Amino acid sequence: MLKTEPEDFIVEELPLYEPSGVGIHTFFAIRKRDLSTLEAINRIARDLRINPRNIGYAGLKDKRAVTTQVLSVEGITPEQILALALPVIEILWAKPHPHKLRVGHLRGNRFEITARDIAPAVLQAAQSAMACLAKEGVPNRFGPQRFGHHNDSHLIGKALVQGAWETAVRYFITVENDVARRVQREMERSTAEKAVASIPHRLRKLFLSAYQAYLFNLVLAQRLPRLGHLIDGDVAIKHSNGAPFLIENAEVEQPRADAFEISPSGPIFGHKMRRPAGVVQALEAAVLSTEGVAPEAFRKVAGIRLPGTRRPLRMRMELHQVAAVDVGLRLGFTLPPGGYATVVLEELKLA
Repeated sequence: MLKTEPEDFIVEELPLYEPSGVGIHTFFAIRKRDLSTLEAINRIARDLRINPRNIGYAGLKDKRAVTTQVLSVEGITPEQILALALPVIEILWAKPHPHKLRVGHLRGNRFEITARDIAPAVLQAAQSAMACLAKEGVPNRFGPQRFGHHNDSHLIGKALVQGAWETAVRYFITVENDVARRVQREMERSTAEKAVASIPHRLRKLFLSAYQAYLFNLVLAQRLPRLGHLIDGDVAIKHSNGAPFLIENAEVEQPRADAFEISPSGPIFGHKMRRPAGVVQALEAAVLSTEGVAPEAFRKVAGIRLPGTRRPLRMRMELHQVAAVDVGLRLGFTLPPGGYATVVLEELKLA
């Protein structure tokens, strides 16, 4: 059993760099319990009397967990940050830096996960499976939390991409909150398109990202189980620097994939995304066609530009611990930015 208590799922963000100690922005670390990143940002912004969009973050963290991460804010001193007193949010430190923290500015995330009521016989199988994942890589699919509490964020995103404004609003207003009520009022007195425009920018972007993630997962599923196997026409990613390049001769490049220097990639669809060739391009085009979405639909959606990118089909995992504890099984591992611990648990049949 997973996540009986938030303490069963501990996440520590590993920063890409340390704040310099000078500058107009303040970097600060928080530890939050049973609270999403965006909820934490909203509470902090409300206390500071600023727009939540002025607070930067490197990545979104789980709600049902105890998580540590770094945020940034411009024009607020470290002393003001350290003076905050908020339930379930602890301020760990605050230091100046010249620039805002951007999404992706992290080395990875370290996880400590406790699975309760696990039979002792499962330990050996888990040790073997985790060792295999550490060697061969973990499927780099997006975890269920990317698709929202009601598993419909990607459906809203798809409606936005298709310009189905009424459908997007209908999904959105099923949640009872102030924002949804405001959007519903806009729908009643104006048009569905204007109602969509009244959805906060950050949420619209989140829905579109969820749909991009859903499409990536569909492509990845068709490449299982050999996610490290290159095909002529693949766009491969260098793990050392994230650089993409076209695979013209898969047989020649396969040893680099076997050594985990490179991996084939899947699409985060967008108008600037690097396109594969041959059968790989045909596979990705077929996924879009089945969805009823044209590639050019991703140029600009609901006021948001979607340049797109490529994402490796597999990710490295650094294994720290697989151990029996009093309550069950404890796993410790580190994943790169954008990696989902829930995917590891799914591979172990624990999720």
